[in-house]
Amino acid sequence: MAAHQLPDTAVAYVNGRLSTKQTQFPKTPIFSNAFMPARFEASLEEVETEGIIPNSINGTYFSMQMDHHMPPKFENDILFNGDGIVSSFRIFNGHVDWKRRFVRTDRFKAESDARKALFGRYRNPYTDDDSVRGMVRTAANTNIVFWRGVMLALKEDGPPFALDPVTLETLGRYDFEGQVLSPVFTAHPKADPKTGELLCFGYQAGGDGQCASTELVFYTLSAEGKKTQEVWFEMPYAGFIHDFGFTDDWIIFPLSPLKADFERIKEGGTYWAWDPTEFSYFGIAPRRNAKREDMVWLKAKNSFQGHVAGTYQKDDKLIFDITMADDNIFYWFPEAHVSADAFPQPRPFKAPMSRYEFDLKDFSKNDMIEPTKTQHFLAEFARIDERFLGQPYAQYWALGTDPTKPFDIEKCGLPAMGIWNTLHHYNWETGKEESWWAGPTSQLEEPCFVPTSASSPEGDGYLIAVIDRLDEMRQDLAIFKAQKVLEGPIGLIRLPLRPRRGFHGNFVDYTDIKEFCDRRELGGDIGPAQPAQKPLPWQAAYAAELGKLK
Repeated sequence: MAAHQLPDTAVAYVNGRLSTKQTQFPKTPIFSNAFMPARFEASLEEVETEGIIPNSINGTYFSMQMDHHMPPKFENDILFNGDGIVSSFRIFNGHVDWKRRFVRTDRFKAESDARKALFGRYRNPYTDDDSVRGMVRTAANTNIVFWRGVMLALKEDGPPFALDPVTLETLGRYDFEGQVLSPVFTAHPKADPKTGELLCFGYQAGGDGQCASTELVFYTLSAEGKKTQEVWFEMPYAGFIHDFGFTDDWIIFPLSPLKADFERIKEGGTYWAWDPTEFSYFGIAPRRNAKREDMVWLKAKNSFQGHVAGTYQKDDKLIFDITMADDNIFYWFPEAHVSADAFPQPRPFKAPMSRYEFDLKDFSKNDMIEPTKTQHFLAEFARIDERFLGQPYAQYWALGTDPTKPFDIEKCGLPAMGIWNTLHHYNWETGKEESWWAGPTSQLEEPCFVPTSASSPEGDGYLIAVIDRLDEMRQDLAIFKAQKVLEGPIGLIRLPLRPRRGFHGNFVDYTDIKEFCDRRELGGDIGPAQPAQKPLPWQAAYAAELGKLK
């Protein structure tokens, strides 16, 4: 039977631009099959479980997804431009409750009021509607991190937004009580388990954060929430720094040649363009009391640097473990000569976990450094037992892509952005590697380690990871024994819904949430979390300039 043709069906996109007032999304791979926008908020009490849900797991697993609330202005829009939406799995005594809420950013609220997209291309304010000029345009959609009683919704193109860890209510833009005023903030801040400090940075941090600046700012916040350091460095070019590493004495930043160009941005082009002729860099500086001139930038071969597993000092060496791709992973940001309206296609690449050992006595020995160890498998989203961040560690877990395994296109559709079909566990000390395959109709999202107890040895605990059941259009949250990944999950939390694919997630122990929720009560010793009270400096400057023009 032929499909019924509705009368006067509007064409959603003409010449790549949204051309209808009807709510219709593009029919591109990024908006199809498992990547179709889900857009719903929901709560589910007593989620169905199967197998063993260990009683020692008492806390909440938070997962961040990118989900377009409104059809985008441009047909070739990308997943990274979707609105941030957080799922939480509250796990206690073998029971699980789940909820999902959008991060109500300035962007989300403006578009919700207008009932249409107002913001244009990824990180390009020159493609926005005039009505949102001067507005913080971040979608806060990349990571979700706990800090002193709030969940920070993070995307590196703007400031954090704070959420209540229990209700997921958005409290507002968060500037750490007026202490952090950079226009941009990393999606990967790191808490030092030894000191309780939060280490964080923003790259391309000059101006409004969208003008291709070469400024890099690094902050340290004490365990008590007080800013103890703010230092500004200069990058070799306006490139991409997604993650970083730290030790007791050093910080290290991987700079990839995904470049921003202000003239291209002003002309309405893509914010990023891959430069296959440019060096990558590693920037190393003292962790404490650093000055602008203390940063040393070390050249490396052209590569796309991904997520950091671990970083530590050993004698006079700085050990840095990071995934390194031999080509541009973000194929939707192609070379500068490619039109912003194009639909770039993925290219094959290798992205193994690589260990670098930097000589701290003589930095000149480190230029064009090669890794001392490289794994044979493609890996990303590596995680360690984070009680050992900044310290010597033995093992990591990561997602991988095994091209020798089958994928059921008939049931699942074409795999936009590739398929993470394996979960790896690797031990640097023993060389032992094992992996688990998710099957021909499933893909994995970032794993997260949960220790058995606060005092248990490294790696003694569980691994949590979302599994997207592509053929069933739903998700499971899987629990593995961390040392027996090969055996597969011991328990499944079976969600009967399909949130859009996520990238980063974190587990927060109930005792940490309870302690800070109590302290943040009225009358508590630190009081309620305060959203930002003043506009960012660039916003104030924009408003002043607008006033002069009027």
